[in-house]
Amino acid sequence: MLLQDTFSAVSAVLMYGLCATFAAAEVPAPGCYERVYDGAHLAAHPGQLVVRATVLVKQPDAAEAAALGTSDAARADLRIWLKGQKPGFDLSFDSSFDSLGACRLANGGLSCEGSVSAAEADDCKTDRDGVHRNCRIIRAANTGAFAVVAQPGGLVVSIQRQLELVQAPYDGGPFLYLSPGNVENHAFALKPAPEAASK
Repeated sequence: MLLQDTFSAVSAVLMYGLCATFAAAEVPAPGCYERVYDGAHLAAHPGQLVVRATVLVKQPDAAEAAALGTSDAARADLRIWLKGQKPGFDLSFDSSFDSLGACRLANGGLSCEGSVSAAEADDCKTDRDGVHRNCRIIRAANTGAFAVVAQPGGLVVSIQRQLELVQAPYDGGPFLYLSPGNVENHAFALKPAPEAASK
């Protein structure tokens, strides 16, 4: 009888733990999230390239869900704007670098495989983060990755594996690269925003 009571108690604890883990691993709410960094923040973080970030979290259409092969899939369209203009680059606050994420439920949020542009270009001589005009660090075998985790009042997007972001029309450079070890440019706390902000 004691063994049966002990087994019941242990089973209850295990079931509670599994339910709590499942409840904690919820997909961030669909919608648009944004952050525009002000001058004071950028002055305090001189190594930060990113002046604005948005992510649009949405449920995939039927074809995307079938390709992902999981019912807890989502899409996360990440867009990054950089500060200033660099010689030889056509960068402005209105031109973004994008990565479309195919996401799965993982670690209390979404784990998203980044997209890679179809452009063929010579390999870069360096794998450092930043903008590269006509060369690529990442090939199709390594798409890069980012995470999207719900937080009170919004969510956090963080780079998990060196990520390539490209500008429309996505058929050539420049290419933006961000990495997990890039202290000033690897995690972004975003707040809910109108969906138009993610367009």
